[in-house]
Amino acid sequence: MTSILDQYEKASKQAGTTVFINTLLENERPMFAKQKVAYTPQYPVHHMGAQSGRIALVLVNNTLLRIDTQLPDNIDELDLNKNLTVGYKIQRLFVDPTGCHILVSAVHKDRERDPEREDNNAELIYVHANSAKPRQVTKTKGNFITAVGWCTSNIGQTTGPILLGTSKGFIYETEINQSGNEIYWKQVFDLGRGTPTMITGLEYFRLRSAGEGQSVYGVLITTMTKLYQFQGNLMNRMDDRPLLQSIFHAYLNTKEKFLEIPSEFAVSRLRLCFANDQPTQVAWMTGNGVLLAQVSDKDGVLSPQHRMIPYPLPDTSSEPSEISKKRGHHKFPLEVALTPFHLAMVFYDRLRIICTVNQQLVYEDTYDQSFGDLRGLTCDGRNKKNQQGPVLWSFADYALFRYTITDESRHIWQMYMEQKQFDLALQFCGNNASQRSQVLLHQAHHLLSKHQYEKAAKLYAQTEASFEEVALKFMEIKQEDALQAFLLEKASRLKGDQRMQLSMLVLWLLELMLRKLGSLKDAGIKTDSPQYQSSWDTLNRFTEQRRIMECIKSNLGAVYSLLSSHGLHDVMLHLAGKLKDSQRIMEQHLLDRNYKEALNVLLESSDSELLYNACPVLLQEQPKETVDMLIYKAHKLELTRVTPLLFAALSDGDARLAKEIIRFVEHCAYQLNCKDRSLHTLLFSLYIRYDPDKTLPYLNGQGDDVKTVPYDTQSALRLCLAADTRQLQACVLLYRIMGLYQPAVEMALKVDAALARQTADMPEENEELRKKLWLRIARHVVEKERDIQRAMAVLQQCNLLKIEDVLPFFPDFTTIDLFKDAISQSLQEYSHHLDTLKEEMEEATKAADALRHEIQAFRHKSIVVQAGDHCHLCRSPLLTRSAYLFPCGHRFHGDCLLPRVLTTMSQMRRERVAELQRELASLPNNDADSLSLASSSLGTREQLLQDLDDIMAADCVLCGESVIRLIDAPFTVEDDLEAFNAID
Repeated sequence: MTSILDQYEKASKQAGTTVFINTLLENERPMFAKQKVAYTPQYPVHHMGAQSGRIALVLVNNTLLRIDTQLPDNIDELDLNKNLTVGYKIQRLFVDPTGCHILVSAVHKDRERDPEREDNNAELIYVHANSAKPRQVTKTKGNFITAVGWCTSNIGQTTGPILLGTSKGFIYETEINQSGNEIYWKQVFDLGRGTPTMITGLEYFRLRSAGEGQSVYGVLITTMTKLYQFQGNLMNRMDDRPLLQSIFHAYLNTKEKFLEIPSEFAVSRLRLCFANDQPTQVAWMTGNGVLLAQVSDKDGVLSPQHRMIPYPLPDTSSEPSEISKKRGHHKFPLEVALTPFHLAMVFYDRLRIICTVNQQLVYEDTYDQSFGDLRGLTCDGRNKKNQQGPVLWSFADYALFRYTITDESRHIWQMYMEQKQFDLALQFCGNNASQRSQVLLHQAHHLLSKHQYEKAAKLYAQTEASFEEVALKFMEIKQEDALQAFLLEKASRLKGDQRMQLSMLVLWLLELMLRKLGSLKDAGIKTDSPQYQSSWDTLNRFTEQRRIMECIKSNLGAVYSLLSSHGLHDVMLHLAGKLKDSQRIMEQHLLDRNYKEALNVLLESSDSELLYNACPVLLQEQPKETVDMLIYKAHKLELTRVTPLLFAALSDGDARLAKEIIRFVEHCAYQLNCKDRSLHTLLFSLYIRYDPDKTLPYLNGQGDDVKTVPYDTQSALRLCLAADTRQLQACVLLYRIMGLYQPAVEMALKVDAALARQTADMPEENEELRKKLWLRIARHVVEKERDIQRAMAVLQQCNLLKIEDVLPFFPDFTTIDLFKDAISQSLQEYSHHLDTLKEEMEEATKAADALRHEIQAFRHKSIVVQAGDHCHLCRSPLLTRSAYLFPCGHRFHGDCLLPRVLTTMSQMRRERVAELQRELASLPNNDADSLSLASSSLGTREQLLQDLDDIMAADCVLCGESVIRLIDAPFTVEDDLEAFNAID
């Protein structure tokens, strides 16, 4: 497996950018595409300018041609000789950024041959794009305008504020309207300060905002050997005129800032590159080379970092000697043009384009001079109609050539990467993931070679480099911090569906972080030291991430196992706290014997299961504090689950613990009014064992109804019986509650006779049992105490006992005088009772005789039925069919009475009536013809009719007891209500 450093060394030996680009250009769309314009001028082209898709050409015969690239066939020709004095020749052509304003500077032929002549043979002509009448700018008469600084933000019909530079070093500010008239004219500076100095280039532009409605403007001016920089603040409104005078006014008494490049060759050109109407870089063509500088966005106009492309230029092939001798075309270009990433230079026989990033020649185009020598070059860099980029225009004597530039930044990232300017390289990668990966990989190699391991690790994680190779490399060089940084960055870049990879990285990172903390502890580093805190903060920040926490939760077992293997209990507690894993926190506190913290966890947690699990251990170690906690949370606990835990905690018989448990159980029983049987049974057992004095008050306080007492009476009785003699009275109470009065009396006799007598009187409804219990008391008094007087007192206390009931308990030789009064009283009571019985018998005999006479008289009683009597139910005559007469006087037809009787009967009697009716219907008729056949059934019919009569005539349906029982029945039934509602 090839290591990363080996790969880096191999990559560094590969071909350079130029070869790479040239190779790619064979397969890609060409970056520079040449096209000859289908137009041949009649005269040689002398000057050319192109801006915003508009071209201006000046021919040697002083003819101005205007061409719109959108309408190439419409060529507008203007003869400028009409506006120039005879003998003048055009020397300069200036086109503003919009292509709407053209300035042409001309001088006399004599002055052209001798530029040092001090005469006024110079003129300036203004031409508007929409005008066919050139105008001479009169106020410039005599000033040879050699440079123009256009207003880059101008959108009006005028030129806006412009700067004019002369051959003598004067700088004028003016504004020319569409008619060619100067709105104002003002000299704002003398660059030579009295010494004639030709201005070869002039530009001004906005640099940045200065706040409070102002902006910082910069001015660049070039001479043959110097590049001047001016800077000042202007109001954003730009209403004041002259506008730029305030900038130069600040330099009247201050030395200008300039760059100087002396040269024996008189060459000077100033070119700017614009992006979104804002200059980005500057090219200054001098006699020694081309100076490249960036426009500053901070202090100053130009960045202090400059680059020089010296002469002669790099070459790609050998040149024929006869060509190389021709006017030294290898050494000095005729003109230069600047694009965002390339510098184009035109010579008499070729065009060369150099990349400004690595200063390598990337394109060269040679000419066969069939159209004459090349004369110049211009760049239309602000053509918004052209979406592909800037356009280069070169011209020969009789031809125009167009060079379109397509995606000129396509390989800039590669060049910056080779120059180790990685930040710039990343800017030009854009959204190309493959390019970014390559840049980051090279940057990571570079940092790794400089032993900046952690920075390199983070960059490796952002590339497509092999994960295993990178990880193994850092492990080989024993850079765990760098490996950790690599894994952290990798984890942060995983997608949501890469759960398995994330789990692996998280566990690996936890292992590294825990190992680091463990090694610091082993080295004696204190936990409050900056070194330890830094590692701790790293772990803390890592686990605070939502994705990481979710991953830890899904792999909780493995994470806890990892933490346990390192023995970092503080980390375990910290992580469990973040996960709100109270169970793990509790286990760790108990393992560390940190019981106070464990209690705090229980107090703050709402998880009752956690309390049930930890309670036994905490009761053993911190009984008082644990009981305090239990009392605080008792209203939220299931006491049926707490009680077994308390039983288990008392297995070793710790009196101190028992005291605290009693306190908790009393709180539940008395304060919370808990009636749980197991809880009260526990409380009673604790009283028996650890606080016996509270047994009787407890039993008395819980009542004497066996159905309502909250404790288990049988269990309580067993405990009392198993205890010492101090609980005998408690046993008596328990027997009484359970209704076991005989053993209660037996037990009470061992304690107190008064208690026994009280117990004997408790079964008030069972005189036989009371008598038996009192007999047991009397026998105890006679046999155990042998006190006859007290035995007699017992007879007096219970009216159920007689002397004859007690006599068998006395000894055979007891003197009868002791019982004389009791025996006499007993005989008198028997005599009185016999008299009472005799009187009752006589009264019963008289009542029986009276009842017998009444029954006999009732048998002969009769009721007279009148012909006009009617049925009390149907109101029809009574004698029309069979009827029933009641002693109360009510009379009913049999068929009217039966339905009414059925409504007052029980279900069983109604079924009996239905059965009798069925049996009657099944019997044969007793007509005369069939008498012999039916004679056997006459007795049955009479018996059935008799039974039916007994049921129907048992009680009057209007005033009998059955009607009285129906006093709470409604007057109407549901059928009646439905009929009534139907009527409505």
